[in-house]
Amino acid sequence: MGQKEYAISVITPFHNVDLAMFQAARDSVVSQTIGFENIQWIIVLHNCEERYLEEVPKKFQGCGNVLTPVLNNDAKTPSSPRNYGLAFATAPYVAYLDGDDSFTPWCFEAVLNEFQQSHSQVVCFRREYELERPGLEVYTETLLWNQANERVIVEKGNWDVEKMFDGVFGMVTSKAYDREFLVRNNLTFDEDIPYAEDMAYVAQVFATADRICYLPQMIGYHYYVNSESLVQSTDKDGATLISYAKGFAKLFDMFLQYGIETDDVQGLCLRESFFILNSKSITAEERGQIRDILAPYILDSKMLEPSKGRDLDTCQMFYYIPREVILNPENPYAGPHVQSMQNGSNALFKILLRNASTDYGEKYSFKTLKTIDAYRFRVPLNTVETLKPLIALQTNIGEQNILTSSPIQCYFTAGDGSLLLPSTQHHFIQYVDALSEVLTRKKSAFFANIQNPKRITNDQALVSDMESTLVRNLINDYIPSHPEYEIDLSSKGGVYYSHEGDDLYMHLVADALLSPDLEQLVSFDTGKLAHAFALLRTEQDAVLALVAEQDPDRAAEVNEVLSQNPDGPIARALWPKLERTVAYGAGEMYESMREMKAFTGDLPHNHGYLYSPIALLGKAVADDTDLFSMSSATGSNFYELLPLTDDDSDDRTLSLSEAENDKPYQLVVTNQAGLYRYVTDHFVYVREVDFSSVRFTIY
Repeated sequence: MGQKEYAISVITPFHNVDLAMFQAARDSVVSQTIGFENIQWIIVLHNCEERYLEEVPKKFQGCGNVLTPVLNNDAKTPSSPRNYGLAFATAPYVAYLDGDDSFTPWCFEAVLNEFQQSHSQVVCFRREYELERPGLEVYTETLLWNQANERVIVEKGNWDVEKMFDGVFGMVTSKAYDREFLVRNNLTFDEDIPYAEDMAYVAQVFATADRICYLPQMIGYHYYVNSESLVQSTDKDGATLISYAKGFAKLFDMFLQYGIETDDVQGLCLRESFFILNSKSITAEERGQIRDILAPYILDSKMLEPSKGRDLDTCQMFYYIPREVILNPENPYAGPHVQSMQNGSNALFKILLRNASTDYGEKYSFKTLKTIDAYRFRVPLNTVETLKPLIALQTNIGEQNILTSSPIQCYFTAGDGSLLLPSTQHHFIQYVDALSEVLTRKKSAFFANIQNPKRITNDQALVSDMESTLVRNLINDYIPSHPEYEIDLSSKGGVYYSHEGDDLYMHLVADALLSPDLEQLVSFDTGKLAHAFALLRTEQDAVLALVAEQDPDRAAEVNEVLSQNPDGPIARALWPKLERTVAYGAGEMYESMREMKAFTGDLPHNHGYLYSPIALLGKAVADDTDLFSMSSATGSNFYELLPLTDDDSDDRTLSLSEAENDKPYQLVVTNQAGLYRYVTDHFVYVREVDFSSVRFTIY
């Protein structure tokens, strides 16, 4: 009997991929409309732990079309397993699939049809993406081809270089390839390029191909953006970054050889710059080596022209940041563009541009402010008293466009409840993203309150506390509309609405106890978690009765745990899979943190986010530390620091880069909701300052 003839070979480099995540990849190949039996799948088990060597082949027992060769070497990129897998391929066409991604069901049928009709060596399709959690950096393709065209054919004698190589073109997985063409031209992945190896491979393939077929409308690949992936990690050592620079130089030389402008890949130098700025261990000598490698290419490049995929600010960033960082190894942080980025100019100028036509924006000429210094010079510091009259015009009379061009959706109550702080959609989304990040893909017990809105103002906004607004939005809107984030709470939404006070918390505790597989306990502050545990002790009979209504056996288990541990920590005994608690417990919450720890013991604790009605002020840098990180560079708020001095008339603020370690400051915030240079009542003690953030403890 002859060898089975397959329609297409799929090559997957597999390195310890979570098997639940890999299931999506498996299902996508099995469910292809051309029939799974017509697909040869080569899953290269690359440097895998022992359990994967057993479990992956087990998933395909009896499937003669699936090969699981093992490759162990020192390589840390998918290049070598892809090359290794290609040697096993027998089908006329080849596609690459990462183990945490998937194909759309019709992908292969459409691709094979295009190969037959267009006689191309490469067929390119589109790649959608899914974020593991909000806030991750996305590398996906934006084509310059006319999207109304179903098919675009590019021939070697009539290349459109700009459209072929613009943007992040080098994604190997959103393409399929003629296998004979690859083998005949010895087109393999360069295993000596440790970063952007996909780009090098695609460049070689495109340069060699006689005909390439683009399918602008056909979405064939589902890209899962994993927080643990190489591109999401920024803290790398000097030796790694030198190896990246050597690989980039090799790639640039390749582009020059093929007659492609290196300007189109200067984003790699920008990426290297950010790695340098974020590295905690790189030395000046190592930065000097990187300069020597990349300087010829940086100096030879010109500024890119704005296009569909990049605006003018992006073009300037691509051009100036590598010049300031890579070409100045002694002090890569000193350049004006780096300083501006570090201090949050992007966040500030988005706010000013959006609100330039407001009454406040016109009074202080937001349109003319081009620097952070100009903003600080022209716009005064604001306090509760200076803003109260303007907010009252909105809430009492119904005036709009005074402080913000966006409609006010809600006013958060602050202080004794008499102060109302505005919130818009652009402002509020940061809170939702932060909370969803904490809850994503974790089985969580979430302890929080929902209070009814107090009233509706005359500018048609709700008045409510921040916590209630956030919980309502999470339960009513965010979770139903974002099932892909897999937010799994032990309590259903109705519980938060049908109970209040201690009655609510007893039901939340009971629901948590009915979920023995909980992975984390979450709240806005440790006071709520401490109170929940205290109720479990003081109202034990009532709580166990609620548990017994649904699961008498579980109620008996809980009762046994409580009986055996009358005074000590009980969290791990109640929930064996519990990984951590997440709730703000620093500063004024220290005492409640101590009370909570009486129940949780040595269970890791994360302070989560420092929430304020004015802004998200910081994020805990890790479990079991009081350090918070604050950044204007990637956020939606602009921060300043007001030094604490004996001179009350001194209102000169500092940018984040100007902060000094081991000194206290009062936070000044400009946000998306119409608060400009607002002096908060939050005080921080700066501990570390680097490019990406300021790390602080609560003062």
